[in-house]
Amino acid sequence: MDRALAGVLLALALLAAGIARLVAVSSLPPADFSFVNGTEPKTLDPGLMTGEPEGRLADALFEGLTRRDARSLRPEPGTAERWEVSPDGLVFTFHLRDGALWSDGRPVTARDFAWSWRRLLDPRTGSEYAYLLHVLRDAEAFHAFGAAADALEGPIRGAIDALAAADGDGPDAAEWQRILAEQGVAAAVEGSADPTLAALLARRSGRVSRDELGAFRAALAAEAQRRRAAHAAASERFGRTSGVVALDERTLRVELTAPTPYFLELTSFYPTFAVPRQVVEAPGRAQDWFLPEHMVSNGAFRLARWQVNDRIRLVRSDSYWDRANVGLATIDALPIENATTALNLYLTGAVDWLPSSYPVDLAPQLRERADFYASPGLAVYYYRFNVRRPPLDDPRVRLALALAVDRETICRHVLGLGQLPATTFVPPGIPGYAPPPSALGHDPARARRLLAEAGFPEGRGFPALGILYNTHEGHKKIAEVVADQLRRTLGIHVTPYNQEWQAYQASTLAGDYDLARAAWVGDYVDPNTFLDLWLTNGGNNQTGWGNATYDGVLRAASDVARFAAGDRALVARTPEPERLRAALARYDAASRPAASAAEAGTAPPAAAGTSAPAEERSAAGGALRLELLRAAEAILVADGPPVLPVYFYVTSGLISPRVRGFYVELEQPDGTRTPNLQHLHPLRALRMTP
Repeated sequence: MDRALAGVLLALALLAAGIARLVAVSSLPPADFSFVNGTEPKTLDPGLMTGEPEGRLADALFEGLTRRDARSLRPEPGTAERWEVSPDGLVFTFHLRDGALWSDGRPVTARDFAWSWRRLLDPRTGSEYAYLLHVLRDAEAFHAFGAAADALEGPIRGAIDALAAADGDGPDAAEWQRILAEQGVAAAVEGSADPTLAALLARRSGRVSRDELGAFRAALAAEAQRRRAAHAAASERFGRTSGVVALDERTLRVELTAPTPYFLELTSFYPTFAVPRQVVEAPGRAQDWFLPEHMVSNGAFRLARWQVNDRIRLVRSDSYWDRANVGLATIDALPIENATTALNLYLTGAVDWLPSSYPVDLAPQLRERADFYASPGLAVYYYRFNVRRPPLDDPRVRLALALAVDRETICRHVLGLGQLPATTFVPPGIPGYAPPPSALGHDPARARRLLAEAGFPEGRGFPALGILYNTHEGHKKIAEVVADQLRRTLGIHVTPYNQEWQAYQASTLAGDYDLARAAWVGDYVDPNTFLDLWLTNGGNNQTGWGNATYDGVLRAASDVARFAAGDRALVARTPEPERLRAALARYDAASRPAASAAEAGTAPPAAAGTSAPAEERSAAGGALRLELLRAAEAILVADGPPVLPVYFYVTSGLISPRVRGFYVELEQPDGTRTPNLQHLHPLRALRMTP
């Protein structure tokens, strides 16, 4: 068909599909800038949100200690005008600017941040992102140790008591490991130095005797008491005298447990934003303080209107310290899930930015437009397995499903923008990180063998499964292709079904699904932002999966100095122990006196008694950390994964030529240019030309 004619027909079809929506959005005067936000936010509380649609709005309404520079996305001064870092990298002292105000005119204080971070970590808040602040002193004990003690004294003790009361000589190793996994014992005692716990958690042969069960029970009781005491102490200290402390109204001290290379990115990320205590704690406001009639914020914009299924309107805040450099007076965020309607709004000029929300089968035509952009993304598209539901509790079944999916076909024929098939979980592009080998490539023959080994030859007897996805035409197409591939390859019946965003989030959080579509955009440019999702009982781990070695490796990566100085038995349990041993040897060489290193042939000669350069130790520690993260990912994508990665994103969309301050390519301080991997475009930096 003639391309011009095809374009006319396309425009007419889109106009018909979007006419009702156009009428709806014309009920208010147009904003300076409008964009499609994909879906209705579930909340505008920064401590409770987890999704990209909410995050875009939080970044406009609130501001952290630091903010993202729009041109480079590097952290720059935000509510804090400056900060100092201790030589060991463990203490940050932030100085808040005098002009930082809440939208009600009150000053933003260091106490606001200390209180907000304590609120984020308070178990009663229920934040799925609380674990991000476990890098702070006393934070993990305050947030998680109480629940761990409850588990140790409740269901875990009950399970051990039941074993002790059973007939026989005690469970064999296989049964023992199954019960430990079901109860999440390793996660509940992670970090314990008790040798009885360590020895019996590692028991993988023989039996566990009655005497050993008794010793294990006693050790669990002691560990529960220790954690409860640590939780009580941390509850008294955290946010008051440790972790995060307001030294005065304008000075905030933050204490880390170990050097954290991405910490200033965390202080630019919405879970760490301060929220207005004076509003949140007002009588009756705990659940709705973020609605327009109540919200007080400290960002470049304030919330003027939230009309469900129509728009969220933001207006420039007169109290923002940098208001002179905010180029837009009003912004509309439209919660449109229908990709055809969204594209129509853009093509008719009703919106100025369309991020990714267009019919995927039109991508080849759209990419020829001058206003279309595409760039590698720090994001992965995947399906969660609910490992608590049979037959998905069988690792062979999960691996069979992963091997049956032809990702190359999906990327080439369904998506068509250069997306990369994903057989690992961490996207490419993170400096210094090398992904591990993966067991998840397309292998139909092995997939069929595994399913037969699990008791379902040619799919016989396999129960029907559902694939849950949040409402979006692109997710629907992919789910239908995956379901068809599973049917053709394995002979099983899989039905895709959709839910609106808030219902979808509730279902995944409750574990009410078989397979569930998901995507993760890196919160910061580091493998950890993808890998700490899958910690046992983690706030964003909604699969039911847990692995003690995985948890231990990630804990080691969070403090390589402590790991290197302690018990290294963990190394032998990783998929590539030789790589870790080599990285540890390099770290050891960089950490011991330079003269000794020179004698060993690992460093140039130096004066006796001097230490290796700090830069060398830091580089070796960073390399060891990345090797530990690689080891964790190797466990994640080995046999029996909790996730089925599909592809690595290409961030794409349409942006009006009138928009300025929108950067697809970033410029770093050294002059290098890098892709905007996180697809972040701070709204405060945008401007419109006539």
